[in-house]
Amino acid sequence: MKIAIPVWNGFVSSVFDFAHSLLIVDVEGKQERRRSQIQLEQQAIPQRVNQLVSSGIDVIICGAISRPLAETLTVSNIKVIPFVSGSVDEVLEAYLGNRLAEPQFLQPGCWPGVRKRFGCGGGHRHRRGAGRPGKTDP
Repeated sequence: MKIAIPVWNGFVSSVFDFAHSLLIVDVEGKQERRRSQIQLEQQAIPQRVNQLVSSGIDVIICGAISRPLAETLTVSNIKVIPFVSGSVDEVLEAYLGNRLAEPQFLQPGCWPGVRKRFGCGGGHRHRRGAGRPGKTDP
């Protein structure tokens, strides 16, 4: 499995859409096997996603990400785990130890359910008004 983490000064980059550097970690089971780094060009969403798909990325752990980019990655079979904060090494260790949901890895200003409500990293989206009496869906 290949995990990608956008990096800025040893930490998860705060916004994936504008990240320039991506750490790629090859993982086998729960063990890290190899690290490499690629530079991301400022590209339109389709070109950026194609670069990640061609690099064999399975999972992206990132800070904030635009909905169009997250949805395009998800459709391309890349799992997106957004709104993550912390040092790259601690975040990677937490992911491999199934502890990434712990509050210290949540990006500042985000609430615990944000990953599910964003529509990626598991969970589902609710349509506005769905299931509420007297409300209609747009």
